[in-house]
Amino acid sequence: MTDAPPLHARPTLRALAAGMVLSIALCAMNSYLTLSFGIIEEGPTIAALFFFAGFVLSRTRITTSEMVIVSTMGSAGGAFGFVSNFFAAKAMTGPAYSMAEMTGFCVVSSLLGMLAVIPLREMLVVREQLPWPGSKAVAAVISALVEKPDRRQAVYLLVGTLLCIGYVVANDDGGYRLVPAEVAFPLFGLSAYGAGLALSPFAIGGSYLMGLRTCVGFLAGGVILLVLAPHLPEPSAPHRYVWPGIGFLLGSGLMLMALNWRTLRDAFRAMAQLRAPGAGGEEAILGRRGLTLFAALVLAVTFVFAVGVAGLGILVVVVIIVLGGFVQNVIAARAAAVTAFNPVRVMGVLMQGVCALFGARSAALNLTGAGFVAGSNSQACVLSADFVYGRWFQVPPRWQFWTQMSTILPASLVSAYVFQNLHARTPLRLEGGQIPAPVAKIWATTALIFEGQRPLPPHALQILLLAGAVGALYVVLEEKLPFGKWLPSSIGLGIGLVLPVSIDFSFFLGGFLLWVVLGRWFRVSQVTLTTIAVASIVGEGIGGVVKPLLDIAGLIPH
Repeated sequence: MTDAPPLHARPTLRALAAGMVLSIALCAMNSYLTLSFGIIEEGPTIAALFFFAGFVLSRTRITTSEMVIVSTMGSAGGAFGFVSNFFAAKAMTGPAYSMAEMTGFCVVSSLLGMLAVIPLREMLVVREQLPWPGSKAVAAVISALVEKPDRRQAVYLLVGTLLCIGYVVANDDGGYRLVPAEVAFPLFGLSAYGAGLALSPFAIGGSYLMGLRTCVGFLAGGVILLVLAPHLPEPSAPHRYVWPGIGFLLGSGLMLMALNWRTLRDAFRAMAQLRAPGAGGEEAILGRRGLTLFAALVLAVTFVFAVGVAGLGILVVVVIIVLGGFVQNVIAARAAAVTAFNPVRVMGVLMQGVCALFGARSAALNLTGAGFVAGSNSQACVLSADFVYGRWFQVPPRWQFWTQMSTILPASLVSAYVFQNLHARTPLRLEGGQIPAPVAKIWATTALIFEGQRPLPPHALQILLLAGAVGALYVVLEEKLPFGKWLPSSIGLGIGLVLPVSIDFSFFLGGFLLWVVLGRWFRVSQVTLTTIAVASIVGEGIGGVVKPLLDIAGLIPH
């Protein structure tokens, strides 16, 4: 990598200011997107592109160290959006959290993740030479923008984002009703089963960052839903029968973890052999005394909040700290480092089961297990990946650590505020509702089952188990057989089973247009395709957040 700054270069004021603004914006955007689609783009590449666009004309050249800091802060806020699934699951199973409760939960669970990331960096970034495919992609974008700056990307980004925002605000899904949000498929009566094309900028443009196989997985999920639709309780909305999707996601996620058992074993071995901070010439994030004080503060705050506010028992809190705050973060971060798959959805369900096993059987209490996984994982796993490209560009890890720490309180407030307004405008419901919220529905359904007060629909358990077995077998074929790389992605297929068919088809269409038509046939550069994807993601995210604000202000006619 070129243009590497001195090892102790301090972050610039413009990088810190831009990083904070982008962190807040990405948090708000992803809080909406994760409930709409169940997946998000955390944001390091998005932040890097927007920072580049904002300062490409500046007399002071943009450096890689600035890009690393901005990307780190942006990804911290972007990952925060995933916590909205926990808030939504709580609202689906009982009274929603207050603004203060949501903010407090975000802060506490994030601090737990920030504590876990210190040994995670030592184990997975310094000691082990792991692939880190996501970090490599971010580093490639940063290098391309800094080493050979292309000012056209700033124009593409601005125009594309404004066009997408305009479309989202103007469509008939809560907007000004000037353009359709979805087009139905009239052929063969398929529209009666939800077949159509959602004109979603996020799905169509953002599909590029997910890979073509994942997009084909969405197509497969949509086709399966159409086949099953005539036999389901709601043929017009087959995705609302969540049991096949839940089973497939759980089965495939658990099997993927089982197949990577050596990865998990090595992670636990590394934990036992953790060396002193900064040993071997590596700069430490915190010294021994600082780490001790920080750990004591985080653990004390976690106990006070979890017992006094969340109402958990002391034993359950200990289990959540050890398993949810650390062990599961090791597993998830290492899985992401090796396979680019973060099994946080499955981890949340597992943690709910553990909480129920130790006495927290009510939905409100066992859901906190998933919440702590979501909150701590949003910080620990994302920052671990950020440390990787920061190390390649010789940026001191303590600067990434503390700049990410500075985003926690602002992002917590924004996450709570955005969810509160979304829920007030479009209430989140386990059955039906305008917002799909696939991950939240999985967690809410699991919580009610553990509570013992929600009977399963007829044959739901059998279907869940069968789909779980199919998901496990599918992952074995995908991972172990030579033709596995040609199969639709299991992640895309599983999520496709819990999303509306029209969105599934949009993801596939976007992947085909960007990867095949523009990428292979027209030879559009990867940087430009990434810019298109980022503009689409950000445009829909901002538009989705702006619409309820315009509605509240009375500016959208009903």
